[in-house]
Amino acid sequence: MTDQEFAEIMSLGHETSGVEFKGPGPLSNGRLVAQVVKAVLGMANRRDGGRVIIGVDDDGSSINPVGLSDRDLGTWRHDYVADQIARYADPSVGFELGVMEYNGNNYIVLEIEVFSDIPVLCKRAYDDVLRDGACYVRTRRKPETTEIPTQADMRDLLELAVEKQLQERIEMLQRVGLIILPSVEPLPTERFEQQRSDLNE
Repeated sequence: MTDQEFAEIMSLGHETSGVEFKGPGPLSNGRLVAQVVKAVLGMANRRDGGRVIIGVDDDGSSINPVGLSDRDLGTWRHDYVADQIARYADPSVGFELGVMEYNGNNYIVLEIEVFSDIPVLCKRAYDDVLRDGACYVRTRRKPETTEIPTQADMRDLLELAVEKQLQERIEMLQRVGLIILPSVEPLPTERFEQQRSDLNE
């Protein structure tokens, strides 16, 4: 993510389907970690994945980008965050962790990958934040992470899972030589450029 992309996200003043804000605090704050993990699970079950930004107070009507103190920022290390997510996510979640600056404050940005094969479930409860066995998604109605609320949201997730598994099977069959996809004919302009290049050689 570029500085400009991050600034655009922050200047919106609200969450989107692919962006969720979480408040400031250290990784040792169990409740904050559970809230972050819930957001991560929801983004992992979203078609394009998403981003979780830590260091933003959000009261539901407006956001307050306060950032993280240097001490809190130092606790959000990739390996430590990965350990926390692994305690709750089944299967595992792929992500990248970065530090971004906005208006003089620092934020942690988790870039979450969409699940690779099957949807991600929560395998452990935490107070009233996480439920063992729950499947969290970003809903159609509004940008929030919750357990699957409607049949439409469930269908979206199932369709995505089928697409992922079909893609994986096709790639496997290609690797063993059982499927050979036809080559794509170049466009006329591309053929012309290739012929001209051949003549110049």
